[in-house]
Amino acid sequence: MTALNELTETAVSTALKGYEKLFSNGDVEAILEGFTDDVEVHYASFPPFAGKDRLREMLQQRFATMRDYRLSKRLEVLCPPHFVSSWTGSWIDIHTNEQMTLFGLELLTVRDGKFSRWTASVSSWPSTAVTL
Repeated sequence: MTALNELTETAVSTALKGYEKLFSNGDVEAILEGFTDDVEVHYASFPPFAGKDRLREMLQQRFATMRDYRLSKRLEVLCPPHFVSSWTGSWIDIHTNEQMTLFGLELLTVRDGKFSRWTASVSSWPSTAVTL
């Protein structure tokens, strides 16, 4: 991923589209390129942590339980150096073979073109549990 040096609606939306592909492909190393070495992460039910190595472990742990992950991200709020995005996703849980659905909100802080803080809240549920 290239650096996010410009925090405009167009630049951030374009970056989010790129991350959709990286996450859907489970490309941990390419995802990590967009984060600072000392990134602070507070992601869902994981205890808060700092550092790219810990982020790598967390992402690998999450992707290890998913098959056919699909993701769609949308910019919600832009207030440089921060922005908020939402995302929806789906995957097949490798343990249960059940189709899962996901909704998340994230607050990202950008420093020198990379994410220095990632705070996310995520909910997931079996796709069969919801009828809209």
